[in-house]
Amino acid sequence: MKSASSTDKLEEVLGELKKSRLKLTKPRKAILLALVQNHGPFTAEEIHKIISKKVCDLATVYRCVASLEEAEILRRVEFGDDSSRYELAHDTHHHHLICTRCKRVEIVDEPELEEIDRFVKKRGYSNITHSLEFFGICPDCL
Repeated sequence: MKSASSTDKLEEVLGELKKSRLKLTKPRKAILLALVQNHGPFTAEEIHKIISKKVCDLATVYRCVASLEEAEILRRVEFGDDSSRYELAHDTHHHHLICTRCKRVEIVDEPELEEIDRFVKKRGYSNITHSLEFFGICPDCL
């Protein structure tokens, strides 16, 4: 059963979909629900494994994530391994810690890193985007 917060978050994301003028299709709803309930980022293949295979095929997942990214509902994340991963764009900005062996991804949300954002903004820049990812071997793989 979904928690109230995931239900609220899904409604918020579906509202963004409506504003973007994309149709609410069964595959899009399944993808968005998967990303609301399971924090990514996930590759299209991983998303396809999470949602029911009955909903759509892998090619449809690729088309859906492309349209959702274009509508700025999903954000693409690159870890330098030739795989695009996707997460909800409206989630608060955060960084990732990636295990180079098992590919586990953890969220890094440290207040100290926000100091870098403030430093850059003080220099007069706007519409700032950045990606900061940490790579290492997790304790389980050691």
